[in-house]
Formats: sequence, structure tokens, C-alpha cells
Amino acid sequence: MLAAGMLGACSMMEDDQSDCPTGLYVSFKYDYNLQRADMFKDHVGSVTVYVFDEQGRFVTKQTEENKYGEEPLKKYGYQMNIKNLPDGKYQLMAFAQQKPYADTSAEGANFVVSEPKKGDGMEALHARLDRTTLRSDGPTAMVDNKGVSLDTLWNGFNTHFVEVCSARPSYDTISLVRDTKMLTVTLRHLDADKQADISTDDFEVFIVDNNGWINHDNSLREDEDLLYTPFRLWETDFKNENGEVVQRAAHFGLMFSRLMYYAEAEKNALLVIRNKESQEEVAVINLSDCLAQGRNAVDYMRYSQQEFLDREYNYSLDFFLQGNHWKYVDLRISILSWSKRIQNVEL
Repeated sequence: MLAAGMLGACSMMEDDQSDCPTGLYVSFKYDYNLQRADMFKDHVGSVTVYVFDEQGRFVTKQTEENKYGEEPLKKYGYQMNIKNLPDGKYQLMAFAQQKPYADTSAEGANFVVSEPKKGDGMEALHARLDRTTLRSDGPTAMVDNKGVSLDTLWNGFNTHFVEVCSARPSYDTISLVRDTKMLTVTLRHLDADKQADISTDDFEVFIVDNNGWINHDNSLREDEDLLYTPFRLWETDFKNENGEVVQRAAHFGLMFSRLMYYAEAEKNALLVIRNKESQEEVAVINLSDCLAQGRNAVDYMRYSQQEFLDREYNYSLDFFLQGNHWKYVDLRISILSWSKRIQNVEL
């Protein structure tokens, strides 16, 4: 009652309204994950809201970023206050990242967000991943990460309108979906004479997909085939009591854009593992289908393949090799210690 009285007083006071809420207040949440927990304040470091009018024309944008010594997005219950909007109905969209947008262009490959001009339609807002043109019979471009992981990208798109009135404050919430994914590929030998000899230098590991262009509504724009290569390679040695290496694991860390699931297998992303010396393909995996099997970990939620791929963002695939081919792979995801063994059958 007291709060209502104060708001009422604000609408009637004419001499000093400096403490009265005005304009549009936008809240954010990122709970579209397997944990179903709001991780916005812990994960997001920069967010830009794009405002479109009732006719779908761009009006304005506003950005908030965490900086050294000042981190507003980490505050519980943070709201972005957008002022000076004329009375009317508006539709809100957002792109968010882990760090200030200007910092993402300093190194590696990044998503370049378009800058719609006043009056532009919604299609003018999109994010396109940096790429380098290739001259080959395979993918037409490569995502050159320069040894640096992609900065995480989130998208938010409200299908409803929020009404703004100068006589009172307005409130709305944007829910974010994470579009950048992490995959760790680990290779191990089952053959006794090769278990200690495996090396990251022996293999090429890469992903091919046409998913580097994201629309305002988080759909994918038609794109060329992109080649994703590891941004990090490392090895783990397992030693006996005499300090001798008895087994070694080779690890490849990859990051890539939003993964789509299609019933037509040929449309899905491919994970390829190739022996460098022989150029023989050790594994060619339907990546979307393989990773989507992780939804069995939360089968009580009845997620579709696509919803699972959009909610999860951290995967591990451990390949166990026999001869020049994989015999089985263990799929692990970020929640708890769930894993699933997949035998070498056509995925």
C-alpha cells in the first residue's frame, strides 16, 4: 500500500519527481539451461537491448556492460532503465556476451552484431560469425579462432509487446538463450601397444556446419559451410608406480555456434577425426544426433532434441580407438556425472 501510495504521489507531484520511477525497466534472465537456474548475473557481462515499435521498425538501443571496478550486471535484480520512449507499444530483443562487445574484437573469431538504423525492420538485426575464406572442395570458410575460445553469445527475443506510458513506469523481462557451445574431444587407444603413444599431433579434429549467422529471433540465416578447428590442444599422461607413461589421452577443445537438429541426417553438423599421416578418417559423426542423445540424462523433462541442444552448452566425447577406427565413444554433459556409451554404429 505504501509503495502504491508513493507511485500515486509521483504522478501528482509537479515540483520534484527525481526519485520517481520513469520509463521502461527491463529485467533479464538466463534460465534456459539444464540446471533451470537463472545464471544471468554470473555469466553475462554485456547486454544490448534493441527496441522496435508496433510496426516492427527499429527505434533505439541501449547497452550495459561490466567494467573493471563497476559490474552492474552482477547485481541481483538488475534492471536496465530505458527512458524517453514515446507512448506506445514496443517489442524488445537482445544480444548479450560475456564481456564488453568492444573487447571481443581484440582477438580470435567473434560474432559481429549488425547495427540497424532508425526505421529498419527486424531483419536488419543479426549476428554473423567471423570467418576466413577457403579455397578447397570442402567448407568454403574457416572460423579462425587464433587459439582463443569464442566469446559466449546469447540471444533474447520477446514475441509480446510492452506498453510504455509516460504517466507510469513500464516493466518487461527478456529471457536469453545461449548460442555458443563447447565440446571437448578426447582420443584414447585400446590397443595395448599404442596406449602410451597417442598425440594431438597425430590427428585432425574439426566440425563442419552452416550455423554462423544468427537472426534477431535466434533462427539461423542461410549460410556457407564453416570449418571449426580446436582452439586448444593438450595431453594427459597416466603413469605407473615407476613413473612410466602407460596411457595417454589427447584432448581437443572446440567452440562453435548454435547447433540445430534436423531429421535429415545430411543437414546436421559433422564431427570429423582424421589421421594426419594416412589421411584416413577415424570417425565421421552426425554431431547433432550424437549430442542430442544426452537428453536421456533428463528424460523426465521430455525435452525435444532441439530444446536439449539449446539448453546444454558443455559436452565431452571420449573416443576409444582400435586400430584406425573408433570402437565406442562416451558422451558426457555438464550436469552431475552422467555419461552414455555409444557403440560404433551409424549415427
